[in-house]
Amino acid sequence: MMLNHSNRMARRCRKAAFTLTELLIGMTISTVVLGGSISLFLLGSNTAANGTGRLLINRDIRNFTNEMVENARYADYFKTYASFTDRTELNDGGSGDFLVLVHRDPSDNTKISRIIGYYRYAVNANTEGPVLMFEDEYSPSSSSDLADLLPTVAMNGTHGEVIELSNGLSDGKLFYNFYDRSVVVRGEILHDGAAGDYVTNTYNFTISPRG
Repeated sequence: MMLNHSNRMARRCRKAAFTLTELLIGMTISTVVLGGSISLFLLGSNTAANGTGRLLINRDIRNFTNEMVENARYADYFKTYASFTDRTELNDGGSGDFLVLVHRDPSDNTKISRIIGYYRYAVNANTEGPVLMFEDEYSPSSSSDLADLLPTVAMNGTHGEVIELSNGLSDGKLFYNFYDRSVVVRGEILHDGAAGDYVTNTYNFTISPRG
């Protein structure tokens, strides 16, 4: 009688336990489900990062365009240079990374009352870098040459940032002198995206001082 009872208990234990095959199948299914969940999470994170990067790019392009158009509208003339550190002046057809908008004194157009400068700051030529901006006003207005009023080369990289990261698309430069009448601004904005990559977009617009 006791033997039969023991046999029944053993059969119940075997029925309640999982076999090795069942355990392996369960582990495989769990691994597949976990892998799918991780993939969905990474995909969602990458999509969010890229979306944020695109929003930042659109914001930068809008702000940069509006600001430059507004500043150029009231400027009397402009000068383009190779870079902030290379003050080689570029005429019609030349492309450079340094643009200066000049405002004359309304009461004496031989004098300068204000200058606004934009330049792409890059450690090496033809590489991405932030776009920086400076603004200097003179009261009373100055009769000095524009070259003497520009910030010194030693101030390269010390001014306020208007674009976080940009590439120039006019022969690797940002500003193209169009017939000495207008400036075509052609660049590519970069922002951090997913997995260490950049999200990019290009911008292309023209500004024309009133002079």
